[in-house]
Amino acid sequence: MEEINITNAMLLRARSRAAKMPKLKNSIRHQRGKLVGLLGEEIVKKFFNVPVKQDEAGYEFDIVSPDGLRLEVKTKERSVVPKLNYECSVASYNDKQDCDLYVFVSVLNDYSKGWVCGWLSPKSFKRKSTKFKKGDKDPSNNFTFRADCRNIKISDLDCDL
Repeated sequence: MEEINITNAMLLRARSRAAKMPKLKNSIRHQRGKLVGLLGEEIVKKFFNVPVKQDEAGYEFDIVSPDGLRLEVKTKERSVVPKLNYECSVASYNDKQDCDLYVFVSVLNDYSKGWVCGWLSPKSFKRKSTKFKKGDKDPSNNFTFRADCRNIKISDLDCDL
């Protein structure tokens, strides 16, 4: 995992974008997750050296890397530094996005740091991940799923460039 310090500029850009965004359809966190998701995009842009001013790509993917990969950023807010046995998720209503890679990010809830945890192609993610239904209990931490999704441990993600 690559730790990235969240700068004031990154936080301001994410807050500005969040304020301009319409209500998100199917949001698990009912709008509270917009800022965290946009911070995840800021972290990925810094990690992959993507120009900050790049226009957002839309629903299918969030960022185009310098080598042309279409990146869909999936971000989780955490109260602690992520560990390799922690999980990353893709909600089932988002599992058909047309992207080259899902990039998984964790952000501390004080917005001071984030981590690029790794990535996988959608095909590899679907093959390696575990499916859960809304209301299921996660056996690793007793979390109750708020939506149908697929989960994968950070240790099962790719992280070699």
